[in-house]
Amino acid sequence: MIEWLYLAVQAAALAMSAWFFVDTARSRQVGRRHFVGVAVLEALLLVQLAVSIAIVPGEAGGGKALFFSYLVTTILVPVAACFWGSIDRSRWGIGTVAASGLIVAALLLRVHQIWELQIHV
Repeated sequence: MIEWLYLAVQAAALAMSAWFFVDTARSRQVGRRHFVGVAVLEALLLVQLAVSIAIVPGEAGGGKALFFSYLVTTILVPVAACFWGSIDRSRWGIGTVAASGLIVAALLLRVHQIWELQIHV
């Protein structure tokens, strides 16, 4: 993983989460601006996936399956939360999407640990 890209994605996930938690406190519903925020995070996560595919060595083993399973799950979490949040019209719909930012940050931390401790690139 490229360190600055990892940190940029972490910062984007946490910033999105903070923004959405403020909107949760204001009892806002999921709107177009929230979808744009999730789309920016998704774009960064897809760049992270593409870069990871490019720089991981080709041999099997060494935690690569675990690494990519966490990374793909990280990409799917905001999409699922956004879908769920758009269906739920209470104030907690946006709270679900806000929580997904924290989940992404935690999953990325685990992805970074797997990268550092098992893949050794």
